[in-house]
Amino acid sequence: MTEKLTGSRSPLDLQSKLEGRTRYLHDLNLPGQLVGAIFRSPYPHARIVRLDVSRAREVPGVAAVITADDVPHHPYGPTKYKDWNILAKDRVLFIGDEIAAVAAESREAAAKAIAAIEAEFEPLPGVFDPEEAMTAGAPTIHEETPNNRPMHIRLQRGDVEAAKREAAVVKGGRYRSNRIYQGHLEPVGAMASWSDEEGLTIWAPSHIPYRARETYAAGFGLPEDRVRIIVPPIGGSFGAKYVLKVHVIAAALAMAARRPVKIILDRYEDMITAHPRVPLTFDIEIGTDREGRFLYKDLAVYADAGARVYWSPNVIATACTRPDNIYHFRNVRAEGHLCYTNNSPTTCMRGFGNAEMLFAVESVIDEIALELGMDPAELRLKNIVHEGETTIHGYRLDTCKLEQCIEQVKILSGWDRRGQLPPNRGLGLAVANHVSGFRAIDPRFDGSTAVARLKADGRVEIETGEIELGQGMSLTYARIAGQTLGIPETAITVKSGDTGRYPFGIGTLASRSTVMGGNAVRKAAESLARAIAGLAAEALGKEAVFQAGNVVCEGRTYPLSEVSAWYRARQAGEELEVKETYVPDTELPDATYYGHPSPNYPFAAHVAEVEVDPETGRTQVIGYWAVHDSGTIIHETMAKGQVLGAVAQGIGWVTMEDLLVKDGRVLNPSMMDYRMPGVKDIPEIEVKFIEGADPNGPLGAKSIGEVALDPVPGAIANAIAHATGVRGYELPLSAERVWRALHPE
Repeated sequence: MTEKLTGSRSPLDLQSKLEGRTRYLHDLNLPGQLVGAIFRSPYPHARIVRLDVSRAREVPGVAAVITADDVPHHPYGPTKYKDWNILAKDRVLFIGDEIAAVAAESREAAAKAIAAIEAEFEPLPGVFDPEEAMTAGAPTIHEETPNNRPMHIRLQRGDVEAAKREAAVVKGGRYRSNRIYQGHLEPVGAMASWSDEEGLTIWAPSHIPYRARETYAAGFGLPEDRVRIIVPPIGGSFGAKYVLKVHVIAAALAMAARRPVKIILDRYEDMITAHPRVPLTFDIEIGTDREGRFLYKDLAVYADAGARVYWSPNVIATACTRPDNIYHFRNVRAEGHLCYTNNSPTTCMRGFGNAEMLFAVESVIDEIALELGMDPAELRLKNIVHEGETTIHGYRLDTCKLEQCIEQVKILSGWDRRGQLPPNRGLGLAVANHVSGFRAIDPRFDGSTAVARLKADGRVEIETGEIELGQGMSLTYARIAGQTLGIPETAITVKSGDTGRYPFGIGTLASRSTVMGGNAVRKAAESLARAIAGLAAEALGKEAVFQAGNVVCEGRTYPLSEVSAWYRARQAGEELEVKETYVPDTELPDATYYGHPSPNYPFAAHVAEVEVDPETGRTQVIGYWAVHDSGTIIHETMAKGQVLGAVAQGIGWVTMEDLLVKDGRVLNPSMMDYRMPGVKDIPEIEVKFIEGADPNGPLGAKSIGEVALDPVPGAIANAIAHATGVRGYELPLSAERVWRALHPE
């Protein structure tokens, strides 16, 4: 039973998923398991006047009921802003804030217990806009942050004011990116157990189990080695499932009941308490000389963290800096305001911070091109960074094929026909960059560790601390190890997702898994190859070589199963294994955000073609072309799949998706009311890679998962503006919003 509940899995698990044999969290159960449920706040901001759970405890089948009086109150949280609690004690800060929880023998009993909880509230004034949150007299969300602004960024390179005096063309405005729901198929949930001997074990579909372990241990006042996180197969996340309060509450219930507890949120509960993409407001201005050379970029960003800090600090820091590393702006200034509100806390989503900011940047660049009478592609080519350069914020570009990406996407899309399109049709171009891991995610360590082990049957097992999200990481690692060892990838099993068994890992975020984890796997495979050759020479007493997956000595070939037997005979049945850590030559950004935070940097250029119905405002994306510089492509089918999925996700974001929130309340908390794209909304998408080995990537690879989404909002927004002659400043560019822009009152 225990073995089946570990995070282990085969890298070649497509067949089991297709046949429905993959066991997600919902499919896992423990003996004596209870059902957990959460009692939540109906108010966005209120004082808890009375809370009575006595009737809930009397419901037949209820094993535990907990409130703030039953749990620890240690400051904790996933970032340096330790503003989390386990359960609310005196005040609730958003609709859905967790007040009490129950564990019962059945879902029905748990629901009855929740219904039996009595609570009285004194509603308090709320604030729901980040700019309003900073004004005098706004309600204070956290007493230790009286201005409701836990993070304030100020940075400048060069002299922006002097550059403004020189500028011949200045364009900009206020742009807004919206909340969107990550839309993962698998519901949010967790399972937990407690024992005095083993401590706390949590089964949680988390990208970052080691960081989650650290966070949750702090919340309970436990040493980290008393907390174990096991990651089952993850049924989608896109940033939603890093660290979550439901994990902590399941653990608290298990500790109180001294029995395993599982909580699975239904879609409604998940969406009313969703931690969506951080909504951002940008005041942006870009100036150029008369030839179109960029002179400066000036930016202010307002970010809604919601009632607590999840991963929004990383989002706003990215928005303030990363797009600057695509172009030679020469002078840049940015001010970022991360603010508390009485909305549900916001968190990461694919491309976080970068995709949103590029919507604004790429829109403004097209406006400049229009003013100059210049081709938008040519304006970009005049200003982009190139291989061998160091960017304005310190990124060292050992490889950069952005120019080739732009030239190739022009050819693929037929960019030159842009001036001859029929009415209401438009072509839009946008470019993007990203990272392959980010040094500031955890200043204490940057890199990854892998174990390579020779099994008795000659197969090779790889263990890693990085996490498979369904993005194909395990197959990528199997291919890297297979090519390094000269054995089929089908002879390699990749295991991850258990802090009690596998090596430490930062986790799957910041597009780090291919390069960081892949380099560790490569190093471990190389070390294992050397160990096998050394063992063979020792066992045979003669010089031996390891090649093509076999040991060769004096013309005779020995399979790996025989080599494994030699080792086990000499080491009391132990298996031959090696452990290697990859530490990249990265540089932690300083207080001004200057540094070299990633081993390498991917780039992309996308073109979208749209048709807009002026009578309804509906936008149909009718063609899409994506060209990427992601180094060596390890698995082309999976790489293309990443791009196709990202473009589909971006089409949904730009043309229809919007998590509507008014006064802290989600207005469309169901998949029926929150529209996501279907097959008829997605056009044919052509993907091409400009390949070239990067010296810092495994087999020469760079990342692709997030950079594939980053240009999509800008490309579609520019295509709509080209088709209609009207610029959209707020996402989504829905049918209603486009229609209103076309028919101003």
